[in-house]
Amino acid sequence: EVLSYSVTSLEKAKQDKLSIEQSARILRYECFFDAINTGKADVILTAHHEKDTAESVLFNLFRGTGLKGVSGIEENFDDKIIRPFLSVSKEEIEEYINQNSIPFVTDQTNFDTEYTRNHIRLNVIKEIKKCFPEAEKSIFRFSQTARLESDYVEEQAKSALSICDGHVKIALPLHPALLNRAIVIALKNLGIKKDWEKVHLDSVACLIESQNGTKIDLPKNIVAIKEYDHICIYEEKDALNLSIPFGIGEFDFGDEKLLIAKVDAPKNLKDGWFCDGDKIPQGAVIRTKQEGDVFTKFGGGTKSLSDFLTDKKIPLRMRDRLPVLAKENTILAIFGVAISDKIKVDNTTTNILKLN
Repeated sequence: EVLSYSVTSLEKAKQDKLSIEQSARILRYECFFDAINTGKADVILTAHHEKDTAESVLFNLFRGTGLKGVSGIEENFDDKIIRPFLSVSKEEIEEYINQNSIPFVTDQTNFDTEYTRNHIRLNVIKEIKKCFPEAEKSIFRFSQTARLESDYVEEQAKSALSICDGHVKIALPLHPALLNRAIVIALKNLGIKKDWEKVHLDSVACLIESQNGTKIDLPKNIVAIKEYDHICIYEEKDALNLSIPFGIGEFDFGDEKLLIAKVDAPKNLKDGWFCDGDKIPQGAVIRTKQEGDVFTKFGGGTKSLSDFLTDKKIPLRMRDRLPVLAKENTILAIFGVAISDKIKVDNTTTNILKLN
């Protein structure tokens, strides 16, 4: 049974602002996956061969690429699309076809040199082979070495990353080759698959020598910021402007849930954030930081909230969304960070509250 699909690559190219080659490839693979997902095929075997690898390597090289771009075509794509002939020459395939009288179809657009890949295959590689007859085999071997080394760089770059919900941190110092790869991995993790350019990687890399808190904008509302011995890449969110009356119970605070509960005296006060409920004044609220806020740290000594958060190395990106317990400009607690000396638990405390 012959399975066929009909697509309009010209229409998609115009709609998504793609080249005809790009749109045709996207639609072709959509058909492949549809055949697999609907049970019409278990796997797809493509006819990519040695010439295709050489063509792809040169195409990416001329456009400007890194090690990954010259790694050639993957043998297995998603374990469902397999390319078994990558190391086989076109001449070998044609000889086998002729010997075994196997019917085949020739795509006439393969001879249209208006398409870049066709021009590389029919003109550029043809000229190269006049000097280097085994050029395609050499390019294929090079692509395999490049893939092996690219995979190693990828593993090393990933080891420098810590990926949390909504942000990726890159530990410094890091070799420039690994840093570029780590930045690409971070951007892809945050949804920027192909919208980044070399200038974006260079801008992020420059943060290494920048002052703490230096920030640059990237596509799709993603930003990168220098945070002490890390570069943090994340999706920027609007500052919170919340104010909730203090009380016992569970509260929604932006993306967070806050829990304030009355508890028995713990064995170790360092096992959580505990305060004396009777020392919390009437009218206290849970809110975000404001201009003029001051904090008296545990053991005494008052300073501005901003300076205290700097001392604690709380990242700038977190400060406008950090919940604090306050009475006017007096900060009584910073959730997850510190309890003020003003509401600390002491020997007279009978009403112990735990802030989660």
